[in-house]
Amino acid sequence: MAIAESECAADQYQSIAQDPNCPSREHIIKCAGKYLDTNQNQKLERSELETAINGLPWFARGVLKVIGSIDKIMKKCDADGDDAIGMYTDMPATEETCLATCFKRKAFKSAFFADCNV
Repeated sequence: MAIAESECAADQYQSIAQDPNCPSREHIIKCAGKYLDTNQNQKLERSELETAINGLPWFARGVLKVIGSIDKIMKKCDADGDDAIGMYTDMPATEETCLATCFKRKAFKSAFFADCNV
């Protein structure tokens, strides 16, 4: 039985056991920090996101139809407009727009860090 979208979207950075069908935003943020934030400044910069997307096999780039282009991701997730998504600044501020659904979080995780267990 699938978890309702509203239940999943309501996870408020709680440290709970991960549901593989609905990864929390907190889990996605931690995994992005581990796998995508190559300079470890706690921000996912546009160049880091471009590198991650360009590193996907061609057949896996369909994830962009789910999560959007780099420009759309930045518009939805970069609250302060500095061309970097602050994991502990922008992400809390964009809770309603950035990876707001289970479906998008699951697609993002599957594409970039499917085996992340942090």
